Amino acid sequence: MIAATIPLAAVSMIVFPIVLVWWLTRRLSMPLSLALCGAGTFLVAQALRFPLLQGLTSLFETGALPAPPAAYLLVFNIAVLSLTAGLFEEGARYGAYRYAIPEARSWNAAVTFGAGHGAMEAVILGGLMGVEFFGMLALGTPEATQGVDPATHAQLAEQTERYWALPAYMPLIGALERAFAIGFHIAMAVFVLQAVVRRSWTWLAAAIAAHALANAAGAVALVRSGPVAAEIVVAIFAGAALYIAFRLRRPANIRSDAA
Repeated sequence: MIAATIPLAAVSMIVFPIVLVWWLTRRLSMPLSLALCGAGTFLVAQALRFPLLQGLTSLFETGALPAPPAAYLLVFNIAVLSLTAGLFEEGARYGAYRYAIPEARSWNAAVTFGAGHGAMEAVILGGLMGVEFFGMLALGTPEATQGVDPATHAQLAEQTERYWALPAYMPLIGALERAFAIGFHIAMAVFVLQAVVRRSWTWLAAAIAAHALANAAGAVALVRSGPVAAEIVVAIFAGAALYIAFRLRRPANIRSDAA
């Protein structure tokens, strides 16, 4: 069953975001370029964030920075990953509004822009899920392990066994998470637009904090209670953020394009 749900989840993580972006651009009468710019902000944010994370890891491994106590290592890692996600992704959104798309000052534009950001993340993760799936299929062939030493062969066998033993619903939970995450990214794009049009750093700080808190809460729920609990947490954050975003649809200082 898992062999059917993995490709189903991977395809849905790629197709659904693309269809959603296409529908939103038509429904909100927004140019596709806004969604593409949103996709670009995700790539830029990760291109800046990953080298920082790799650099920090190297500094801790070499002893240049003191490693946190083992008892707090998980909490430290979750905090760093969550905070950097909020800083870089919301910072990239803010920079795009200011310099790449200065004409995007409407609620509709923010929704389209945020959808592109979330869609790019979902498409990449769906693609990686598909690549991993075909890689695991290839490992099941005799040719894949020819010439491999016994220790490595045993390690690969254990890895593939764990992979195929996953519950069939697990990939579908991952696909559902991407839908919630896209909604959250849409809301954050609306939040960051407030920072630009209101000339208020408070809104940017709120977006960074909300992003970091959502990531951290989801990670803690995953570690403590499993993936279902993590998805419930992500859904709560996405729902709350979208509620606020819809309440911001017609403030006096943001245009609302006709839908």
